Amino acid sequence: MNSSPNTERTRLARELHDGLAQELASLGYRLDQIIGSNNLDNTNRAPLRQIRFSISGLINQVRDEIFELRTNESKSFREQLDQQLATILTHTDIAYEVSGECEVKSDQHFELLRAVRELVVNAMRHGSCSIIKIKLTSNQIQVEDNGIGGMVIKKESYGLVGVSERLIKIGAKIQFISQSSGSLIIIAL
Repeated sequence: MNSSPNTERTRLARELHDGLAQELASLGYRLDQIIGSNNLDNTNRAPLRQIRFSISGLINQVRDEIFELRTNESKSFREQLDQQLATILTHTDIAYEVSGECEVKSDQHFELLRAVRELVVNAMRHGSCSIIKIKLTSNQIQVEDNGIGGMVIKKESYGLVGVSERLIKIGAKIQFISQSSGSLIIIAL
């Protein structure tokens, strides 16, 4: 365990815990009070529950980051990806599958998780898909959906532009294959 209270990693973990993690938990508790109110109708309760699940997912991600900073240990890329997808796709009709394994360099880990997360969110929100498959291999990550296609990087597509920027930063390349039967995104490591 990284027990020295003066290391930079420990300081960052402490700041995350005392700041962001506590604020997210507080926000979640306040939202729980609103959701539980007798004055709230069911039409408004459902979207608030979705927001609550998203906040819970964020809290879990921050806790994982704190754990990694304090212990120098990390869950595997696949484990973290699977956990994030379960959170993102909770209460949707989208089925997902993660197959294979891949070793991700520590300096690529965060950026790759965020990039794949954005691709999944994009497929969920804009692709009208019902299935998302992620295949991990030693030198690439494939994200495939059965949605409506049409995925193209445009100047105003901030999510996909951000994904490309993240991947360029870590020396990875991305390829988009999109047609009316869905999209396939290949990230070459």
